[in-house]
Amino acid sequence: MAQKKSETVQATKETNVPTVEESMAVGSFVNTFWDQFELSSERAKQFRENREDAYISALKEVINFNKQFRKSVASLYQQSKKTNKEMVSELMQQFSFGKEEIKDDLPMNEREELKKQILDVSGQIEKLALTPIKSVFHIVDQLEDNFEKNAESSVAIGRDQSNAWQKVGKEYIKLARDTHLNIIDRSKDSLKEFVKMQ
Repeated sequence: MAQKKSETVQATKETNVPTVEESMAVGSFVNTFWDQFELSSERAKQFRENREDAYISALKEVINFNKQFRKSVASLYQQSKKTNKEMVSELMQQFSFGKEEIKDDLPMNEREELKKQILDVSGQIEKLALTPIKSVFHIVDQLEDNFEKNAESSVAIGRDQSNAWQKVGKEYIKLARDTHLNIIDRSKDSLKEFVKMQ
């Protein structure tokens, strides 16, 4: 009977005492949990940075498209201006031919002076008409450039802040992992002491 009692005590001790394999399994579970948490935060950071990069590149593409559009509008205007000048010069030549047939009191040099004045006035009117358009294009260019710079600086500041917080977060994760492992070790030790008492 005494022998049977000592066998049951040994069997109880063997079954209740956690083995090294069990403590490794619990420790590896905790480490795996915190490793997965760190990996998911790294993936979230990478996803956020990719999203910010895509935003900046899309913004740059839109700004480049707008600049190309304004250049094409300006070149279209230059082309129409050139065509109009050619038409006006042809009309002036036809006008001068018609005047030669009709005798009038204006001498030839006054006619030339009149043509110069008309061309000068039309050039000044054209400059006056173009001034608001050029100003608007210039202002829009400045606004787009400032918007692009502000977006880039905003993204850079956000990344700096998130990197600073991520360093703090990594320290918290490290402390939480260590605390978690310490709690498990203490609970195992407490369980061993509890089993020994019984």
